[in-house]
Amino acid sequence: MNLKITAAATITAAALLAPQLHAQTLDVPALPAPIPGPSTEGQVLELDLITAYEMAMSRNLDLQVGRFSIASADANIHSASGVFDPNIGIGASGDWTRTPSTTILEGSLVPEYRNTRFGIGVDGLLPTGTLWSADFGTNRFETNSTFYFLNPNWTSDLNLAVTQPLLRGFGTLVNRSGIVVARNSRAQTAEAFEMLVVDTLRQVESSYWNLVAARRAVQVAEQSLALAERLLGETQERVKVGTSAPIDLVQSEAGVATRRQALITARNVASNAEDVLKTVLGFDQPAEWLTKIETTQTYEFAPFLPDLASSIETGLEKRPEIRQQQLSSEILEYYVRMARNDVLPSLDLQASYGWGGVGGKGETVDPITNEPIVVNDGFPDSMDQIGNLDFPNWRLGVQLGIPIGNNAAQGRLAERRFEYDRSVVEMAALHQDIIAQVRIAVRALEDGAAAVEAAVASQQLAARNLEAEQTKFDNGLSTNYQVLQIQEDLAQAELALIRTYLDYRKANIGYRVATGTLLDFLDVGIVDPGQPDIPNDYWKDVEWLQFDDFAGSADTAVPVANLAPAP
Repeated sequence: MNLKITAAATITAAALLAPQLHAQTLDVPALPAPIPGPSTEGQVLELDLITAYEMAMSRNLDLQVGRFSIASADANIHSASGVFDPNIGIGASGDWTRTPSTTILEGSLVPEYRNTRFGIGVDGLLPTGTLWSADFGTNRFETNSTFYFLNPNWTSDLNLAVTQPLLRGFGTLVNRSGIVVARNSRAQTAEAFEMLVVDTLRQVESSYWNLVAARRAVQVAEQSLALAERLLGETQERVKVGTSAPIDLVQSEAGVATRRQALITARNVASNAEDVLKTVLGFDQPAEWLTKIETTQTYEFAPFLPDLASSIETGLEKRPEIRQQQLSSEILEYYVRMARNDVLPSLDLQASYGWGGVGGKGETVDPITNEPIVVNDGFPDSMDQIGNLDFPNWRLGVQLGIPIGNNAAQGRLAERRFEYDRSVVEMAALHQDIIAQVRIAVRALEDGAAAVEAAVASQQLAARNLEAEQTKFDNGLSTNYQVLQIQEDLAQAELALIRTYLDYRKANIGYRVATGTLLDFLDVGIVDPGQPDIPNDYWKDVEWLQFDDFAGSADTAVPVANLAPAP
């Protein structure tokens, strides 16, 4: 709707409530999406608020950065789960030595030894802190010593081993710490993105209506100039017929010059306001800046006076900053539990079981018949012995490590506790800040509604005053100076009315931001697919595996500052 501001008319429409914005929900993707290219080069873009929202939500560059932050947080969760990925290792080596003999027991004057080794193994970490491994290796040995009845020979072995921490390092709480922190950090990033969406919508609102107000100010300046020029023409006619002194022309000409200067300033302000809106909408191509934006949104002034108590309660419940601070406190609490685990001594249960086998080429003696036996099986024989479980071996042990002093771990625990205590105070400060913001926002609505009523009355009186003064001037009962002064009063009253409308619109949006309800008010939804599925993240819900210490008593509980959250 194009509003016309005249000397005798009163502005009765303003940017206050976004009408018809609830017909459909505007969904904002939380993950990166392509940015549409320019489509209005050198043209006029008719823009209502819905279109402005849609353009900003898809093209605003700050939002694009925020989307990549969420994608990066998703990747960080996958990265954190990599601590439980198994590792495969393959190795091969060989050596040859030839050394002069110093004893007859070496079986050769110049003994030579050749070794060829090959091994393959896999190991990994379980969420309980269990280190496991499975290794297979074989070694081919050959020498010129006469004392080896299997020459060359192959020695193979297969070993399974586990090391289970029983105190420090035990449990899914400690070993899943990277995943838990990454998940919470991703949730914090999502809350930060919501805050960015809210701020972008607020910028769209502010810049859109600033442009509307600036264009209206240009109209006021044009009308004021037209009135001054009309007065100048009338004065020139009066001077010609002798009813006015030539000195009156100076005042009228000065009035026209002043209003022309005001019009130039108003047009510059309007151009700057249009550029600000284009920036918020994400215009990033030079051709797009040649597009002229025409605002088409209609609006009406409707006072909105919310209840203060319920507004404060809503703000403390729905503000994303609250949820973000809660997630931060959860991470810090998690750090405290991890630090408590680090203070414990290490007690590790170590166990391994394996099988070995030997094969080779040579001659030996049957232990029963004392007949010579020729052996020529080599590597396959060693593998058969492993497969038949002929030569098992095992090891079981416990290792205890007690740090003396343990100053580093104790210091980290104290540091983490203080960080958590600080987060509690920060939450109380955030509650205090939100309460203050909501109170200011409610007062701004109340004062803004009263200011609009006063500005409307002032504009109406200024218009009537100008009509009366013009009538007096036409009858020779007033001067050019008086008429110019009253014309200026009307222009200022109309500009003041525009500003009060704009201020009330901003107060309305500011209230929605302060109470965390702007997205609901504008029917804007953030489409977030949620956190990705995590590989290797099992046993996380088994409570007894979330062990962090034996105490679990008040002396090791996280200290909480004696601060009650603000109501």
